[in-house]
Amino acid sequence: MVQGMGEIVQAVVNLIVAAGVVAALAALPAAGPRTAVAVLLDFLLAAGLLRLSQAQTWAAIATAALTAVIRKIAIVGFSLPVRRPPPAAGTRRD
Repeated sequence: MVQGMGEIVQAVVNLIVAAGVVAALAALPAAGPRTAVAVLLDFLLAAGLLRLSQAQTWAAIATAALTAVIRKIAIVGFSLPVRRPPPAAGTRRD
């Protein structure tokens, strides 16, 4: 039985998403949450672009663009230094 190209692309997209989740979980203990989220978003962007190659609808284009924007915002947000609140009055810092 020969599958249509759309079904094959959808299966590959699902594999890419699953691989992204696995890769992000593998990167989490070694590289931390910033890298894990970046890895996951890269895989999701790849899956969205692959899906876009078949769908070619405005909804698919918007989804791929939104994924790219979220990826950029997350990467910029994770690259900002973490600000710690000043110590409360009367407490010591070790």
